[in-house]
Amino acid sequence: MTSHSNKLMRVSDVAELLGVSKSYVYKLAATDPSFPLPIVLGSEHKKRSSSRWVLIEIEDWVNSRPRGKEL
Repeated sequence: MTSHSNKLMRVSDVAELLGVSKSYVYKLAATDPSFPLPIVLGSEHKKRSSSRWVLIEIEDWVNSRPRGKEL
């Protein structure tokens, strides 16, 4: 059983949480050094491996993002 902080999320879950597409999540992982990298389940070289993100790392990333202009 995982605690809330170690919960592993599929790309579709991360995309839904952020309100973006699955392809954009992969783009963030590839181009934004501050975005959490996924955990690869299985062999990285096999087609049947899966990627999962740790919920708390995604939440921390969101909380570190700049806010809009203050009024």
